[in-house]
Amino acid sequence: MQTTENNCNVLATKEVVSDLYKNVTMNVHSIKVLVPLVYNEEMKAMLNKQLQTYQDYTNQVEKLCQTLNFAPTPAPKAVILMAEMGLKSKMIANKSTTHVAKIMLQGTLNGIIDLYRLLNHKADVHPEVVLLAKQVLRYEEGCLENVKAFL
Repeated sequence: MQTTENNCNVLATKEVVSDLYKNVTMNVHSIKVLVPLVYNEEMKAMLNKQLQTYQDYTNQVEKLCQTLNFAPTPAPKAVILMAEMGLKSKMIANKSTTHVAKIMLQGTLNGIIDLYRLLNHKADVHPEVVLLAKQVLRYEEGCLENVKAFL
């Protein structure tokens, strides 16, 4: 097992921080795709606020990676493109606020599931990575609650 100065598992830490990076950057990308397609101004404002927060989390993950001396693995371009096409195709048929809320709930819930999986199945991960993942998880759980108002 490779360890850092904190006796952390380097490979597990890299995997978790890379998955966390994929989570926040996919959220940024998805919100950027959705915002121009949303007509409800209140929902659009909420999405823009989420976008800023996820961009802040992206920056935090990147800084943490610099501190830990490695680069996160980004989501594959094919995955990003497929997600974008999926979002756009879902919006073609129905642009109602309720439908957008349903799409957001599904995406946020998938992110929450991924974060729980990361946090529950990785031992000896660097404590700063765990802390940041927990912060993102709490934020996403709050987003899930906020979106429910649009159903």
